[in-house]
Amino acid sequence: MGLTQILSTALDGLNAQSVGLSTTGDNISNVNTPGYARREVQLETRGQGLTGVNVAGLQRVSDTIVERRQYQAMGLSSAASERDSELANVEGLFDDSAGTGLADALSAFYSSFSSLASNPSDPTARAAVLNAAGALSGRINDTANTIASARSDLFNKAKDTAAEINQKSQKIAQLNQQIATAKAQGQDTANLEDQRSKVLLDLAPLVDVTTIPQDNGTILVQSSGTTLVDGIQARTLSVGLDTSGNMKISAAIGSGPGTDVTRYLTGGKLAGIKEARDTDLSAIATNLDNFAYGLATSVNTQHQAGYGLDGVGGRNLFSITPSADGAARALALSADVAGNPNAIAASSSKTALPGNSDNAVLLSGLSSLPTINGRSASEAYGDLVGDVGARKQAAADDASIRDAVAAQATSARESTSGVSLDEEMVALSKYQRAYEASSKVISTVDQLLGELMDTVGR
Repeated sequence: MGLTQILSTALDGLNAQSVGLSTTGDNISNVNTPGYARREVQLETRGQGLTGVNVAGLQRVSDTIVERRQYQAMGLSSAASERDSELANVEGLFDDSAGTGLADALSAFYSSFSSLASNPSDPTARAAVLNAAGALSGRINDTANTIASARSDLFNKAKDTAAEINQKSQKIAQLNQQIATAKAQGQDTANLEDQRSKVLLDLAPLVDVTTIPQDNGTILVQSSGTTLVDGIQARTLSVGLDTSGNMKISAAIGSGPGTDVTRYLTGGKLAGIKEARDTDLSAIATNLDNFAYGLATSVNTQHQAGYGLDGVGGRNLFSITPSADGAARALALSADVAGNPNAIAASSSKTALPGNSDNAVLLSGLSSLPTINGRSASEAYGDLVGDVGARKQAAADDASIRDAVAAQATSARESTSGVSLDEEMVALSKYQRAYEASSKVISTVDQLLGELMDTVGR
């Protein structure tokens, strides 16, 4: 091998190691960049009869299956976390230890009848019954209204989330187009693919995401039973309400008619919002309605059997809806007794007025009788609180498990595509040593060529 050929081989080595050093530097500088996939230099020997090394290109290290698992795990984790967060807010409405529940108002209501039974003609005791009844109905109203407001807020939150999903889907479609064009022209698309991965990492926590790579470098993004991104075209998600008042998710292309995909929604913040709103909060609101309706109906029935100080009977203590639907928000003092303490039916007999208190005793005893779906008032309220607590605990457990799975999936992706500083430092040292060796060869050949020229010139 002649000196010129050796020099050419050394120059190839110098260029190759320079690319390796540059690539390693890029990896190190992007160690914390979301969506960035580690680059590897692809080196190969020159063709037959030639010596030296050639840089065949750079490879973006990624695993489609690992990435797909991460997106799915992130979506499920986000859904569970969103549900847990919303239930935490609702649980606070029934926290009797903090005074935000109904237990104190419920106890004070039934106790007020006990006090009235001791002195049925006392105007203060009668006013206390009205105050306790008004306080209880007010607390039930406030709780029901807060739950209804939370459902309304979640609906708006879902619409905002859908708008965010649409923006990111459109961005992926745009990047797909850029990648396909660049690939067709033989250009490197690694940076564009990194940008697309970053958008996907932002999209996965919002909605369930499944990616399918295409031969031209684009990807299909499937979500909620539909293709959210098909090449360079993105569908639009919209959030509305169905006839029952539950959320309805539709997917449409452009201004075309939307397709209902609600039942296929499985992950992401949007799914968590829907489950919290239309499953958990809806059930809690229904249970509260049943509680309020049962309580008011049982009290009204007994109150109608008694007589006020004015000798009038058949009055309701509470104003209530005809059925349990919406009862908690509508519960109020009846116009029959509002502002009129003498209308409280403490006596069981018109002729025994004013000292009889048999009906007040019976009203007080309702607290321990199975008057609400076979349960006493305190038991029915305990069931309601227990259901809220059980839902919150189940949501917290699910969120913890999903979070751990998502962390494992992220770790798996990092081990495949992520940058390890230790490995990059080893690679940096390797390329540096090879670069120095190639430089040494060039220096030596240069010296030998100089000596040869001196010898020839004599």
